Amino acid sequence: MIDKSKLRGADIITSVLFFLLGVWIISGALKMPLRESYAGVNSVWYVSPALLPLIIGGAIILLSISIFVHGLRNGGIASVKAMWAARKDIKLLSDANIRYASVLIPLFALVYMNLTKVDFFLNIVLFLSFTITVFHLDNPRIFRKTLYFYTAEMAVLLVLFVFGIDKAVNGIFAYSIDILVLIMIVALIILISRLIKSEGNVDYKKKFRQAMLMSFITPLFIVPIFRYMLRIPLPNEGGIVNLMSMIYYALR
Repeated sequence: MIDKSKLRGADIITSVLFFLLGVWIISGALKMPLRESYAGVNSVWYVSPALLPLIIGGAIILLSISIFVHGLRNGGIASVKAMWAARKDIKLLSDANIRYASVLIPLFALVYMNLTKVDFFLNIVLFLSFTITVFHLDNPRIFRKTLYFYTAEMAVLLVLFVFGIDKAVNGIFAYSIDILVLIMIVALIILISRLIKSEGNVDYKKKFRQAMLMSFITPLFIVPIFRYMLRIPLPNEGGIVNLMSMIYYALR
């Protein structure tokens, strides 16, 4: 296990990065109209495209403040000073850097790469399946191998998006990328299951079930609330969201 005192220093640094990210998201959202008039009809604030990023940005800021206070109360400043003093001895692929990468890479993929390209439901599940699981298990070996695998998956998607291959395959079948992402989620779950089995820790199995439950339940609440209650269009409504729409309108 990683030294807990070092984690408090990591909490301080991570919380500052998350705070800046939250401020940036909110600043971008405030440039969007909260109310607008279309053909003489005034729209209400809760259908504004700014609502979702404002909620996400606000939640990130609150989370970062909570993490910062926790780190501050448990020797985080002293740990940061010690990390800075020992910066020359830090390895590029150290456990601490793997933890940072496990935050930054999924967040970058979620917001800047997959948000408008992948079905919103699948995008959230892919992000949470990785982040919740590795941080909940908190095992350096599982952290490292899962991050390498997840990064390879994101590299595949990045190539598809950069070279426009996603448009070509979606032209053949509308949900081709969504199917690929679903396969990636299944592959990630299988990998983590095997890593847990090789560890032989019974407690890991319980934590893994909890992580998977939260990874799938979260978008099951978020999507219906924003799409069908608040009537806010999602960034990408692909295979799963459209399937949910079919079920919703069939039951109405």
